[in-house]
Amino acid sequence: MNYNIITYSIYLPIIAVIMVKVGWLFYTHGEIFLLYLFQQNTSLVKSINNILLIGYYLVNLGYAIISLAYWETIESVIQMLNTLGEHLGVIIIGLSLLHYNNVLLLNYLVKSKTLKL
Repeated sequence: MNYNIITYSIYLPIIAVIMVKVGWLFYTHGEIFLLYLFQQNTSLVKSINNILLIGYYLVNLGYAIISLAYWETIESVIQMLNTLGEHLGVIIIGLSLLHYNNVLLLNYLVKSKTLKL
């Protein structure tokens, strides 16, 4: 029995929920940092926040599609669970690394801004 279709049907909804939920959390809660950084310029902050959200979705969607292309044939339930864990884990770790890089960059920009004042 080929478990690939079952694995895809489990993987795709999980990854979709993770992408949408985390992206929306970044979008809504990250706006305050951008407002501080760009001196309450709301139109600029909205534009930057929208661009960051679109970039976030494109990176995640691209990874999710590419990861599907490199899956091997899954022959057992254990292999299915291992594959799901591996691919979901990689994308979650990747998301956390991207998030921390963005936070560090924003932190650097805010500190350099306060030093100039």
